[in-house]
Amino acid sequence: MKRGARSGPGLGPGFGARARLRAGGRAGQLVERRSGRALLGAFGLCGAFLVVELVARSGVFDEQALPPASAVLARAAEMAVDDGFLDDLWATVAAWLGGLALAVALAVPAGLLLGSLPRLRAAALAVVELARPIPSVALIPLAILVFVEPDRVERSLVCYAALWPILLNTLYGLRDVDPVAKETLRSFGFGPLGVVWRVSLPSAGPFVVTGVRIAASVGLIVAVSAELRAGGDGGLGVYLLDTQSGGGRPDLMVAGACWAGVLGVAANAGLVGVERVLFPQSRPFPKPRGSAPRTPRVALRARPQSPPGSEGAGRGPLDGLDRSGVGR
Repeated sequence: MKRGARSGPGLGPGFGARARLRAGGRAGQLVERRSGRALLGAFGLCGAFLVVELVARSGVFDEQALPPASAVLARAAEMAVDDGFLDDLWATVAAWLGGLALAVALAVPAGLLLGSLPRLRAAALAVVELARPIPSVALIPLAILVFVEPDRVERSLVCYAALWPILLNTLYGLRDVDPVAKETLRSFGFGPLGVVWRVSLPSAGPFVVTGVRIAASVGLIVAVSAELRAGGDGGLGVYLLDTQSGGGRPDLMVAGACWAGVLGVAANAGLVGVERVLFPQSRPFPKPRGSAPRTPRVALRARPQSPPGSEGAGRGPLDGLDRSGVGR
């Protein structure tokens, strides 16, 4: 009777089937975990909607000042088919994405350069720490004088605000690059650019995407704030200003702000999907439920035998260890 072929110790004919079952179980747990989070998020939104509706209907606040959540939701649905509002929304999205793309194009190469040259990084960090806390809104008058056009002003402010999270996350990611991998590539004849392209950038990639996610939220806030302060021909901030003219429409104002939140959520979800596709190794599978943590194995080395008559005579190699593997 022939024995089944084995490719290694402990790998029988059914090893592939067992591996597929384990992989399928992990994928199913991951899907279940994500669906559970989505369900909890839906419950949270419904709870917030109900609280706002009850507070607005209770009469504690003036309905003109705090519109009910149902009225805001109805106005937001109407705005989805309003051509004028969609034009303003697209103007904000175009300036926001343009400034964000410019920040990525500037911050990632600068982070790779500073992370690869320690002396240059030490000299530049002082400038970074000085410029980073300056609010972008405080630079609106200067941006108007320099760029003049409202679109260029808005893009420049978004770029300035989004630059620092991407740059700092790139630097933090380069700190975690395995130096052994870099030295291995150098020993094979790769130059500095080859090491950066093949080791540093892939290792720092998850940090860079996280920086872009943070910068996207900050950039959207700055884009709307710039439109509110500097004005312009169109944009979500300009639309919010128009809702307050002629007596004011708080329901339209809150509905427009909710659309800004929808943009932020959509951008974050898209970047999370990009991170999962480009860097799947940065998100390990969840552990099975009810699984006990593995106990680390203790490597035991046999102690040399003591000569007869000495203090350690008659003791075996494991006599100095208790049941937990720790010496007494």
